[in-house]
Amino acid sequence: MAFNFDKDTDWIFTFCKKCWDFKKFVFKKPINFEVKTAYNGICVNCKNEQRINLKEARDYYDHLNDHNN
Repeated sequence: MAFNFDKDTDWIFTFCKKCWDFKKFVFKKPINFEVKTAYNGICVNCKNEQRINLKEARDYYDHLNDHNN
């Protein structure tokens, strides 16, 4: 299943610097990959709030989408 950047979403999977693994992060509002460069997200596993670099997240999902299309 490919990640849809056009659909409003308030969560992504990305690397957690506390858990040292890829975890689900939730955000207070939908992510806008086009306007913002970073958002604060909360890891659902450790509850640690982290600044998420959206360019890195976008590159990660673009790479996954290349293999899912």
